[in-house]
Amino acid sequence: MPDYAYKAADAGGAIIKGTRFANNEAELVAAIRSSGLHLLEYSETRGVDILKALREIQIGGVKRRDLIDFCNSMGVMFKAGVSLINALEELRQDMDNKAFRKIIGQIIEDITAGESLSEAMAKRPKIFPPLFTNVIQIGEGTGALDTVFFDLARHYKRLDDLIKNVRKAMMYPAFVLAALILAGAVFLTLVFPPLFQLLVDFKVPLPMVTRVVMAVSSTIQHQWWAILLVVFILVAGFILARRYPQSKYYLDVAELNTPPLKGVIIQLRLAFFMRYLSMLLAGGMDILRALQLATESVNNLLIQKFLGAARERVIEGDMLSDALRQIRYIPNMVTRMIAIGEESGTLPEQMEYVAEYYNEELERKIAMALALMEPLLLFALAGLALALVMGVLLPLYNLVSTLSTGVGAGGM
Repeated sequence: MPDYAYKAADAGGAIIKGTRFANNEAELVAAIRSSGLHLLEYSETRGVDILKALREIQIGGVKRRDLIDFCNSMGVMFKAGVSLINALEELRQDMDNKAFRKIIGQIIEDITAGESLSEAMAKRPKIFPPLFTNVIQIGEGTGALDTVFFDLARHYKRLDDLIKNVRKAMMYPAFVLAALILAGAVFLTLVFPPLFQLLVDFKVPLPMVTRVVMAVSSTIQHQWWAILLVVFILVAGFILARRYPQSKYYLDVAELNTPPLKGVIIQLRLAFFMRYLSMLLAGGMDILRALQLATESVNNLLIQKFLGAARERVIEGDMLSDALRQIRYIPNMVTRMIAIGEESGTLPEQMEYVAEYYNEELERKIAMALALMEPLLLFALAGLALALVMGVLLPLYNLVSTLSTGVGAGGM
């Protein structure tokens, strides 16, 4: 979308200069006229000032925290009776994130040109996913945009807290593992090789643990590039496999059938699905459309496949609880709560309860896993250190004993 520099006159004859984003010249003219201005001249700004471009660089783009603050601020302004354009303009001026500030400016121009807020956001799916824009569309239809923005802020806040907890739980193990790898590499490539050479020169009998440590040390010294290449290929292959549906499907099947991860992954995916569906139904969306959008938001192709089949059964006349009961990955507790919600007319509330319950369970499991992981990592660290030390000290002890025996025999 190019930038256009323009000069226009308002109803009082005052000259106004500025820049606008537009797909083409016709869209620019329409946008200027809809603002009540008379366009005098315009030109596409092809040259970009280097310093200005550097100032607009934003590392990391729009973060989840920016979206949470945006939703909360919009909810507060709508609740206070501020108009849409004024609310967006106020946020744009106060926005620290330059990338998000630019996007809000584009949204303001789209709305001024006649689009709705949800339509303007839908043109930027990388920032506002389909679920986000559909919820906004519901709020526009019901006139409850303040409530919708607060709901979105709460949803993204829970998501952000969950991801932070997972990262916090992984930080200590990752640090210990990195220290373990670094220390092992230093000892195996710098400290131990001279000692190994000494043992070989004196033809000391080597125990199995020493021969294993020597083989590992030699491999790291001479084949380090091959090890790094293999690690790079594995990581790159995994990342690429997640991008293609055919290979991602098998990875998703694996994550749902790996015993240590199975329970956590299922709870995580279902928590997101239930919360999405609850938010959409509470906003007034029909069950079929809500099921479709909530299913698309689940980041597991196998669960998506099962949920899609459940939606087809709902179309055929089944109750949602009966349709979900056919999916073996969904616990009975979930289907019972949904059935209660269907009977009592409180389906969104029951789904929100299930999602909240799963979030609490995930936090508890993460804390428990972290508590168990610390001693396990310490034992692993001690075991590796013991193996390395034994691999060197045992033959050295034999060498010293042999030399001492030889010296004693010679003295006699």
